[in-house]
Amino acid sequence: MFLNNIKYNLIIIFCILLMINGCNRENSKLIIENKSTPEKPKAKREKSKITNKVFVNKNNLKKQVLKSSILKKNIVIPKEKEKSDIIFEFRNERLLQGRNISNNVEDKKTRLALSAVQKMFKKNLSSSETELNLKSNENISTLNRYMFETNKTLNYQNILVFLPLSGKYSSFGNKIRKSLDLSMLNYGNSKIKLIYFDTGKVIDLDLISNLFNMLNPKFIIGPFTREVLLKIKPFAKNDNIPILTFSNDIAMVESNVWSLGFSPEEQVQSVISCALLQGYSKFGIIAPDNLYGKIISGQSIDLITEDKNNYYSSLFLSNEELNNKTKLYSKLRRFLQYSESEETHTKFDTILIGGGKEFILEIAPLLAFFNVDSKFVKILGTETFNNEEIKNEPSLEKSWFPVILSKNNELFKFLWKDIWGGTNDYFSNAGFDAGVIGINYVNNLQKNLQYLNNVEAPVTGLIFDDNGYVKKPVQVMQIEDLGKLIYIKKCSKSND
Repeated sequence: MFLNNIKYNLIIIFCILLMINGCNRENSKLIIENKSTPEKPKAKREKSKITNKVFVNKNNLKKQVLKSSILKKNIVIPKEKEKSDIIFEFRNERLLQGRNISNNVEDKKTRLALSAVQKMFKKNLSSSETELNLKSNENISTLNRYMFETNKTLNYQNILVFLPLSGKYSSFGNKIRKSLDLSMLNYGNSKIKLIYFDTGKVIDLDLISNLFNMLNPKFIIGPFTREVLLKIKPFAKNDNIPILTFSNDIAMVESNVWSLGFSPEEQVQSVISCALLQGYSKFGIIAPDNLYGKIISGQSIDLITEDKNNYYSSLFLSNEELNNKTKLYSKLRRFLQYSESEETHTKFDTILIGGGKEFILEIAPLLAFFNVDSKFVKILGTETFNNEEIKNEPSLEKSWFPVILSKNNELFKFLWKDIWGGTNDYFSNAGFDAGVIGINYVNNLQKNLQYLNNVEAPVTGLIFDDNGYVKKPVQVMQIEDLGKLIYIKKCSKSND
């Protein structure tokens, strides 16, 4: 009996030891390979494991990770194991829970792109006012509340950029800034620096004078508005510094000033010339009673009256008249010679509507009310027609308006989306081109302004000459049903 008890006790002890040994073992770990392979004997499988395993996060769960991508992260793999599969070990099993990670992957991509941009900025590619040490000085006037302190920017070939980074036009200014930074990332070098100045703030001539004296800029990009350009222009002209402005006032253009904006004169010339080419001859012009209205009306009349057989009549509407519906109806009725007995309009075969979006959306439905059918009377517009509300207005179906179609927009939009996300537009395209041209000009200073003669912008396709003229690839578009657009092929002004 005693021997039997010893035997049973030994068996119990042995079982307890087995249980203790089992509890001490590590939990089995999940191994994920980048492709399926036949099962290997255990001994060989142990030898094929990489000594330094790569621990990955949840962004790798739904995609294969190639060996080449790991090599780029400086992961050392023994030479004799180069052909073996890359094995990943997950310490945290909670990452195996089902999740929708598509947004996380996209966010990570965006963060990496922006990180690359920031790293490039640390190489002194660009500066803002803060870096320029434009500090408040109580000893100077309220308007001129900044002073410039000498710093390392004097060691660079400076490109001075005037943009509205705050205020009314900040959305345009910040988008252009992104495109300029992108041009510097792709074409810049360590000797060139973009220096940004925010024109959304109050600036005066003394402040601008200090900027030019201390920075000695070689090239100027901007500004966005005519008012700021008037202040900058004299200083640039004294030193023969080129200016690529985004203002659309072609009256400011001269031998050292090029306008990248689409001027009202250029817009009207495009659509009126297109209509004349198609045989239209009786023109009505409806525009706001202001300087803009007078500009587009004057340009239209100059083109129309080149042929004495053509006819035109103009109607200018003030804000007061637009707000007084009775007076507005009366003026339009007389101008159109509306008659209830006639089902179709006969006075004009073409009507140009100028003004802003609200002006256009106020006038267009009233034209239809007075029997002006846009399918039979050609409605012409400016670049303002390139707006979703206007393009979907039924009374403007079949109307024409001009746009600048960038030559390489399809290629550029992928670069823009990859770095900044969202969509590019004409201003982002023109900003990128301005940066590229400015960088190339600084690299060829010995050629002076002659460098800009017959230079073609890489994205927009704009062509410059040495007199300040910029040839733009303008296309006249027609609005179709549901806001769709088609080209008027005979009215294309391409730079190909």
